[in-house]
Formats: sequence, structure tokens, C-alpha cells
Amino acid sequence: MTSIASKLKNTRLFARIGEAALAGLLENAVQASGEAGARIAARPADVVIVLDGGLEMRSREGKMLARVNADQAAGEPGVLHAVPAGAVLTLTRQSNVLVVDGAVLDDVLSQTHQNDSIASLDDSVGSRVASLIHTQPFSQMTLDQICQCADAMTRRVVSGGEEIVRYAGSGDAFYVIEQGEAEVWRPDPRNGLLAKVAVLSAGAGFGEEALLRGGLRNATVRMSKPGALLALAVSDFDQLIASHFVNDISPDIAHSMVSRRQADLIDCRYEDEHELWRIPGSQSIPLDALRSRSLQLDKARSYIVYCRTGKRSRAAAFLMRQLGLTATVLRGGIAEWPYDFDGQPDRATGVPQI
Repeated sequence: MTSIASKLKNTRLFARIGEAALAGLLENAVQASGEAGARIAARPADVVIVLDGGLEMRSREGKMLARVNADQAAGEPGVLHAVPAGAVLTLTRQSNVLVVDGAVLDDVLSQTHQNDSIASLDDSVGSRVASLIHTQPFSQMTLDQICQCADAMTRRVVSGGEEIVRYAGSGDAFYVIEQGEAEVWRPDPRNGLLAKVAVLSAGAGFGEEALLRGGLRNATVRMSKPGALLALAVSDFDQLIASHFVNDISPDIAHSMVSRRQADLIDCRYEDEHELWRIPGSQSIPLDALRSRSLQLDKARSYIVYCRTGKRSRAAAFLMRQLGLTATVLRGGIAEWPYDFDGQPDRATGVPQI
């Protein structure tokens, strides 16, 4: 697998993936072999690497979509970068292939996009991210979303015994304990007296329930050990956290909206992924370029964002909403798109030059 990985690193798509992640993809890939005419099982969005031999891909109607062959003379594998929904893969001669899980690949590429987007952050924001990444509700968010929250937070040094929030008080902020320890006190339903119900250590968050509900505090939180808190103001909480649950829509609804010119399609994958396999009429704006290029989009229009399987597009739609745009996610990404698509699937032998 080492030699295969080194050859794949020469392609633009796999060149972005770290050596360990690429090795993991290949180790967990499904290996298949067979004679001419044998079918290869692959799911939408999977990537198929032809180690030797060749294969062709046809639509469910029998239309030729792609033909990929390994270059035996150069020792180069062939790579089929995209498997549309309903496609049939058939070996053209005695062949050996690897089928890479497209969902796992999308996870890896999503992480790459996120790393690119936070590369310019200063050290203080990076340290806050480390405190937030395993804290609710941040653990449900993408890394890029967490970075936006970290950038909006303020750091507050606190002493032992200091009361941070008070029972029945109004919610003004969400807090994460960066250092120190806090106790949570709630009224005993039997006598109404405050009783200690929990101890929170570094990394724990509190205060989000009142903000999400729009009600009063349901507990008192008091520092039992001195330390430091990260605080996110209620307005930032509403904008960055409460709104991060992005809506998605089915391919049928998306197709109808686009056909009626009620929405425009945005492809947030890398540009070379867009060149190879895309939904007709979609505009390519890679996730890591979205902040700057979204300024060119019309705020009066609605946008449907897609990627390979839907993970990157959730981060993209969230970011677009923060920029004042109306954006929803194409459920399942291009992998679940049952309609026409464009691209350049027919390639010569060897690794496609993407």
C-alpha cells in the first residue's frame, strides 16, 4: 500500500491528504478482483482505484460514463474519482481494484478544509478551541464553527467562591471552564433550598439552557476553585450556536427549486472535484474560500449547498447564514443526486490529471 499511496499523492485530490490519513483510507478500502465482465460493488461517492487491469462505468440506462485503466508500463494506478447514484461498474479484463469509502474520504477532506480555514487564527483562539472542542454544544459542531465561537469569546479570570450565574436570574452568556472548578446548586423540590447537584471541571460548559429556552437560569453556579472562564455573549450565542443547526432538503425539492429558478446551487468541494463531477448549473465556491467569495453572492437569492455526501456543505451553509445569506443543504450531497450531472468522466489510462 505504501507504493500506491506515494503514487496517489501525485494527484491533486490525494495530495491534500496527510500520509497517515491516506494510509488509513487504503487499509480500510475493499479489495476486489475478477475477470472481464465482473461487476464491482461501489456506493455513490466511493472512489475506485484500479491497481491493474481496467473498468468501465455506465449509467443505469447503459450510457458510458467513464473508462479507467491502470498504466502497467508506468506502474501507475487508475483512479475513478466519482461514482454517481445508479452507476454500474464492470471490469474490462482481469483486474484488481480498491474501493475507498466515499463517506470516510469526505470526513478527511472536510478536516482538510477546516484546517485551511483556521490556519490564519492567532494562538489565543487556537487555545480556546482546545477547551471547546469536546464541550456541549460545541462537540456537535464543525471545527470551523467552533473557531468562530472561540474568536467571539472573552476570557474572564475568576476566584474561588465567586458566583457566576444565579438561580432565576436572566441568561446573559454561555460559559466554558478553561481552568478551575465550579459547583452547580439547584432548589430541592421538597423544601426549595439550594442543594449541590454537580461539580464541573475544566472543559465543562454551563448556561446554555436558559439561552436556548429564552428563560431564566435554573441553577446557581459558583466557583469552588479559582481559574478562568470563556464567555460567549447571548447575542453571539444566538448567532453562532443556536443557528448552527442548518436545514437540509431532499434532492427532489432541490431539483424543483432550481428548475423553477427559486434557488441557485453552490458546490463547496474543491474545484477539481467540481470539474470531474458536478450538478449542472452549480457554481464552484470551495469551503475554504467561501468567506471572501460569498461577498459576491446576491443576498436576495436562496442557495442550496452541496458537497460529496453533505458534511462539508453543512459547514458551508452555516457560514453563509452568518454572512446574511439564505442557504440550505442538499441532503446526501451529490452522492444521492438522482438527476443529470456534468463532468469529464472519460479519462485516458493512468491517474487522471486533476
